[in-house]
Parts: sequence; C-alpha cells; structure tokens
Amino acid sequence: MKDQQKWDYFDQGLDLFDDRKYEKSLIFFEKALKIDPSLENAIAYKSFIITELESLKSSLNYIESNIKEYPEYGSLYYLKANILSDLELFQESNDYFDIAIKNGFEEEITYYGRAYNYLGLGNCEKAIPFFEKHLETNVDDVQSWCEMGNCLNLLSRFVESIRCEDKALEMDPDYYLPYSYQGEAWMGLEEYEKAIICFEKALSLNPGDENSILNRDKILKKQYI
Repeated sequence: MKDQQKWDYFDQGLDLFDDRKYEKSLIFFEKALKIDPSLENAIAYKSFIITELESLKSSLNYIESNIKEYPEYGSLYYLKANILSDLELFQESNDYFDIAIKNGFEEEITYYGRAYNYLGLGNCEKAIPFFEKHLETNVDDVQSWCEMGNCLNLLSRFVESIRCEDKALEMDPDYYLPYSYQGEAWMGLEEYEKAIICFEKALSLNPGDENSILNRDKILKKQYI
C-alpha cells in the first residue's frame, strides 16, 4: 500500500509542477520521499524546485548530498552536470556527464548538454559532433540548429552554417536569431547585400539584437554595398 501511496504523491506533485505551482508540488514530492527516500524521480523533481525557489547552488548541494547516499544513481550525476553547466562550469559539467554514463545513464541524453558545454568552452570543433548527434533524434530543436550554425560560422564553414539556419527558419520563421547568424555567414562569404537583408530581418523581429546592429553598422560604415 505504501508503494502505491508514494507514487500517488509523486503523481500529484508532478501535476502541480507542470502547473508551475512549485511550493505545493514540493509538499507532495517530500511526502513521497518520506515513504521512500531513494525515490529517484522525486529526488530529481525536488532539485528542480529548489532551483526555482532558491538557487542553483542550493540545488547543487541537494544533489551532492543524494550522491553520497545513492552513488549508484547515474541520473544524479546527470543532474549535477546540468547544474554545473548552468553555473558556466563547462568542463566540470562534461566530467560529470562522463560519470553519469559510467553509472548507466543513457549517453544519448547527454549530447545536448555536451554540445552547449563545448560551445561555452569555445571549442566548436568538439561541439558540432554533439549537436549533430542530438539533432538526429531531436530534429525539431530550433535552438540547437541555430547554435550549430553559430559554431560553423566560428569555424568559417559559412555555407554549412546557412543550411543550419535555413533548417531553423523552416520551423520558426519568426525567430530572429537564425537571421542574425545567417547574416554573419553571408558576411563571411562577402555577400554583403544578403547579410544586410538578414540583419534587417532579425532587427524587425528583435529591435534590440545587438549582434545584428553591430554587424549591420559595420557593413554600412565600410560601405561594402
């Protein structure tokens, strides 16, 4: 009966979490954890709530205390890796993704985090393969198409970048960022008129986009067109 009750509490907490009622949600996750302190899913959701209600560092402390109790749970190392990434401790985050995998966590789920960590470290050559792997099974992830295009720009692979941003725009034609990154790619190819069109489009969607303003003005001041 207690086993059923803990899952009932968990399900109630999950419903409240989905409605962003974090304080009420926490009550039910804690009730589930009182019955079974090792309930992996409840530990995870409690950590998410601590992040929302307190801070990333408080959530990190909570995860680390549970790693001491349950070092066999690969998901806890994965959660720690994500928090470290949010704290911009990118290399340490990747190290914990490795530990998560060694403890049985599914490698495929780490591709997204690893890609953004390598991007944060400025290592686009390592980021791109992880973006590619992530996008094989998450083809609708607009942001990852954008950022893979950004990485390709940084490696002067401008034609490939344009294709990535085209993919993003197919899914979300009203998102400013693909236009901004595509403008950079056209700049790299010295197609300045096309670059200006992209920057103007980005600014029509997000007038405060500093990257597009700077690059557009750079072209106009040097009078490339």
